[in-house]
Order: sequence, then structure tokens, then C-alpha cells
Amino acid sequence: MGPLQDISELEHAAAALAEQKEFAENLVQNSAVPTFVINAERQVIIWNRACEELTGIKAELMLGKDEAWRGFYNNKRVVLAEIVIAGSLDQASACHPVFGKSNFIPEGLQAEGWYENMNGTDRYIIFNAAPIRNNRGDLLAVIETFEEVTERKHYEEQLEYQANHDRLTSLPNRNLLNDRIHQELLRSQRNLQQIAIIFIDLDNFKYINDSLGHDVGDELLKTIAERLRASVRASDTVARLGGDEFVIIISHQDVAEVAAILAGSIQSAITQPLKIKEHELVVTCSIGISISPRDGEDVQTLIRKADIAMYRAKEKGRNTFRFFTGEMNARYLARMTMERQLRRALERDELFLCYQPIVSLRSNRVTGMEALVRWQNPESELITPSDFIPLAEETGLIEPIGEWVLQTACTQNRAWQEAGLPFLPVSVNISAIQFRQKNFVSIVERVLRESGLDPRYLELEITESLVMQNIDRVTTILNELKEMGTSLSMDDFGTGYSSLNYLKRFPFNKLKIDQSFVKGITNDPDCAVIIKTVIAMAHSLRLKVIAEGVETAAQLNYLRLNNCDEMQGYYFSRPIKTTDFGRLLRENRQLPALNSQTDNGEWAILVVDDEPNVISSLQRMFSAEGYISLAASSAAEGFELLATNRIGVVICDLWMPVMNGSEFLELVKGLYPDVVRISLTGRADLFAITDAVNRGNVFKLLTKPWDDAFVLATVEEALAFHRTRCTRASKT
Repeated sequence: MGPLQDISELEHAAAALAEQKEFAENLVQNSAVPTFVINAERQVIIWNRACEELTGIKAELMLGKDEAWRGFYNNKRVVLAEIVIAGSLDQASACHPVFGKSNFIPEGLQAEGWYENMNGTDRYIIFNAAPIRNNRGDLLAVIETFEEVTERKHYEEQLEYQANHDRLTSLPNRNLLNDRIHQELLRSQRNLQQIAIIFIDLDNFKYINDSLGHDVGDELLKTIAERLRASVRASDTVARLGGDEFVIIISHQDVAEVAAILAGSIQSAITQPLKIKEHELVVTCSIGISISPRDGEDVQTLIRKADIAMYRAKEKGRNTFRFFTGEMNARYLARMTMERQLRRALERDELFLCYQPIVSLRSNRVTGMEALVRWQNPESELITPSDFIPLAEETGLIEPIGEWVLQTACTQNRAWQEAGLPFLPVSVNISAIQFRQKNFVSIVERVLRESGLDPRYLELEITESLVMQNIDRVTTILNELKEMGTSLSMDDFGTGYSSLNYLKRFPFNKLKIDQSFVKGITNDPDCAVIIKTVIAMAHSLRLKVIAEGVETAAQLNYLRLNNCDEMQGYYFSRPIKTTDFGRLLRENRQLPALNSQTDNGEWAILVVDDEPNVISSLQRMFSAEGYISLAASSAAEGFELLATNRIGVVICDLWMPVMNGSEFLELVKGLYPDVVRISLTGRADLFAITDAVNRGNVFKLLTKPWDDAFVLATVEEALAFHRTRCTRASKT
């Protein structure tokens, strides 16, 4: 009989161990954390209740099976616990592809990702798997826990989306755009392609936003975003930088050609009419394009250069596109320098006003003045408004500058009145951006109150194109200004698209004819007809007419003959400084009398020929017979004399330099249809003569050398014909 051994302690230890194991199993089973355990043979030995609730799979379907993956995937994939059992990092490649992140942690593995339709719901799960070993280090099992963080993940993704997308249009924003451009640059280097940055800015969007409201502006931006998305390929990026600025990224081997075609199609798409609420809108855009690597190889350089090209497109009249060039960069740097200096110009008192007289064509006296801003930049020469006002409008500086001009002009006018000078109205140009200020009327009221100027001595000049935008709102503001007592003048009339139906709705006192028409009135029948028509139309609406840019006596006389009311221009005075204008008023300076050679009321004969001996011979002959004759050696001189004298007959050589006689007589016919036209030629050019006759430009033909008696008889007949025309015209 062998020796006896007391095994009570072993039994006690085994019972304690079994009790601990049961406790551990119960702890896992009752845990609120979804948990399962697999043994070294990869068989599921625990699948707790929380695991059942999350996956929808009961424990009895999983226990004893080596298919733990069935709880998570539609297709067989190893789970983290199995990778831990395998002990090889290479097994990580076997993870299901939905894992967004996976990494090994000390003694285990962690992963996370989206799982579709888990227990009927898409869930985002974080997994943790850790080994269970004995005291010798042998692997006994692996425990894996998982946590659903779907709501948190949705919130994180929402924050990430908001950080990278524009809330209004849902397009990528600047952050995501920068990343997309960076990625495209890397890809283009690998694929030997170029990329283009297309910078799009809507024209006059601020006006729509300010006048029609931000709701309309927002709807417009959303519509534009949709049109841009529809204009590009699915692989191209359309982003919104902010405001009304959009950027498109494209890549191609021939990217310049593709970008040009795309820019054209974008403009066509954007300009399609659209209706928002009760407003029918037609919007245009300006586009700038930069290309990598030609224009740069980093994100910010490419965006900046596309932006520069876009501004160049705006300078060229808007609704067009431009590629970036080196010359634009120099312009951009100069523009940035000017903008910086302009921002300091007001506080440094670098701006000042000049005044240009407005003169009556009836009394020849000064009846008003226009205030014109100038900028004396200490770092450069005198800068005229055409050079800095567009920049001021683009940057928003026009609002403080415009208010300063208004305040200064009113204060100065009041000072002249207090000094005993004539009480005259001062005209101030109002920018479209100024006019759109919500408090513009109150600004005018305050300026008049502070300056002490009677409102009737302030005239506000508003451009024709401005009043044709949002007519109802413009009419309301104009009526408020008129009720205040100010005068209103429509500036640059004829350069826009106004019609009588609209013009009669506006409470204007005057129309200002643009100088582009005045410049051509003595030699361009179209300009002359426009001037006549505008004057007649304005007078029918009880409006005065001011002609701008009058530079010659001929222009002045033509305006007088057609009953224009007032003029301003270099012929009388350039814009002059405050002290000089005060002196002009004290001296009571007036328009000079015209130097006409036909003041006695008789009709003269005008001879136009580039040969001095021909002119002198004809003039001697006419003088001997008692006729008044004038002479011009060119068509230009002829037009001047026609405008400043009473001409009844024109005798013109068909062969002259610059403008031949046939062309000259045709223009005379359009400008002065009652003047009788006679051609003079020393060449037997049947074609030229026939052409002149067929156009109805000539009354008679004279040849060189001429017979004096025949010429005199022809001239007498022409003058008689002219007198008959004038008599008929006076009766009608």
C-alpha cells in the first residue's frame, strides 16, 4: 500500500480556480460592452448578451464555431482576434476592407470602420482585441471588445464636411480646394499633364445683393454653382472661394485649349436668363486662367495669378476671359501698390477738387460748375480719376472718397457764396456703388446740413447705365433726392440703353450728352443726328441739355445752331483749382464771340481744294462779283468753316489727300443737307464722277480748267436753289 497524500489543498485550489473562471465568464457575459472570446483553435467560447444585441446574432449560433466573422461580414474575413492568434502582422492585410484605420497596440490590435446593415443599421465600430495567456506565456484565448460610435462619427464627419465645404452651395471651399490643387499637381507630375486653375467672378453681383436682397443673392449663387457643376466633368473640381468667386481645376495634356473652350461654355451657361422670385436676371462673369507649371507650381501662386487674369478680364469690359501673362503680374503689383497708397490718400489730404465751368450757350455766362476729384500722390505725378476711380470702386474705397467729394464741394460752394460770388449749382458725380448705399439719401441730407448749402445749389450727376438697373428702387431714391430740393442730371447720355418710356419716369432736370458724340458732330453725320435728336427729345420732356467735351468753335457753333442749352469743355476752360475758379467767377469770364465771316446774314461759298492757286483764282472771281467766299485746303478745315459760318454752296475738288472730295461731299450731305454741293475735277475719271452723282452728293460738275462765266452761272443757280430749300424748310 503506497503512501497516502492529502489532496484537500489541491481540491480547494481547483475549486477556487473554477470559481474564478466562472466569475470571469459571468463578468464578460453580463458586461454592457459587446465582447466575445475565441480559444486558441479560433472557436467562439463566449458571445455575450451585449454582443447579441449589437449584431443581432444569438450566442447559440456562434458558440463552438470558428466563424466569428459571421457576426460582422457578409463575406468571410478574419477578425482581429484571429490576427492576434496568428501572431503575424502580415495577417493585417486580411482585414475586411471597411476598416478605416487599423494599428497594433501593445499585446493586441485595434481597428475601426463602417459596417453596413449590422442588425439592420449602418454602424461605425471600434474594435480592440487582446490575448489571454497562462503564467508560462502560452496563448489560451483572445478577448475582443467593440464599441459603436456611430453618432460621434457622424458628428465628426459633419464637422469635417463643414470645414471643407461651402454651406450655401455645398461646393468644396478654400480648404478643400487647396488640397485638391495640391493633389492634382502631384498627379500631373506623374502623368506628365498640365493643370489649369479657372477663376470665375460674377459681374456686378454686389449690386444684385444690395438692391434685391441677400435672399436673391444666395439663390443666384446656388444656381450658378449648379450651372458650373453641369459644365465640367465629374473628375473636375468646382469650388467656391467665398462671395461670388468660384474656382475650377482641370487637367489635360492640352490644358490651355481645353480651358479656353471650357471658359467659353461657362460664360454661355452663366448668361442664360434666370428667374428668382419675381426678378428676371441675366448675369455675366469674368474669368482668369493660370496654368501649371508655366505660371507656377504651388497652390497659392496659381490661384493668385488666375485672380490677376480675372481682374484683367474685368478691365477689358467684363464678360470675357483672359490667360495670365507676365505683363499682368507687373500690372497687378502696380495695382496693389496704388491700392495701398489710395487707402492712405484721404487721411494724408492727398485728394483735392478741381472745378470745370458749365456755360450757357444763350447768355455765354457761367451757370454752374462740375466738381472733379484729383489725387496728388507724393510718390508719382498727378493721378486723374480715370486711373484711380475704377480701383476705388473695386475695393470699396469709393464710398468714403465719394462722401469726401460731396462734403468738400458743398462746403466750398457755400464759402464762395458767403464771399459774395454768384450763387451757382455745383455738380457732383455719384458712383453706382455710392448710390446703392442704403443710407445714401441720409448722407446727402447730412452733408447739406453740415455745409449750410441750400439743396438747390447741389446737382447730382447719375450715369445712364446706373438708372437702368432696378428701375423701381432707383426711381424711389431719385424722387427722395428731388423732394429734398437737389437737382438731378443724367450723365453720359447716349452711351447706355435707356428709352423714353423709362426716361420720363425719372425726375431729372438735365441730360448731359457724352463727349464721344460731341467730338464727331462736325464731321460724322451719325453723331450729328444723335445730337440733334437728343436735344429735341430732351426739350420735349422739359429737360435742359449740357454738351460735354466741347473743344472747338465749330463744335460750339453746331450746338448753338441746334439749341443746346449749356456746354462744358476745354474750349472755355479745363478743370481748374479752387483759387483759379474763384478768380474766374470774380472776373465774370464769358464765352468769346464766334469768329464768323458771315455775321451779316449772307450765305457764303466754300471752296475746298488742296491747290492754293485754284483757291485764290476762284476767290478773286467770286469777290469781284460780290460773293462772300471762304477757303479750306483740307476736308478738316472745310468742316470747321461749315460749322462756324452760313454756307450756301460748297465747291470741292474730287482729288484731295486724307479724305477725297467724294467722301467729303457725302458727309456734308448728311450733316448739312440744305447746302448745295458742287464737285471740281481736273481728271477725266468717269468712275469717280459717276460715283459722286449716283450717291446724290453733287448738284453740278465743274472741270479744270474752267470757264469763268460757266462757273459763275452755276454758282448763281446753286445759291438760288439753296434759297428755295431754306424757304421751304422755314415754312414747314
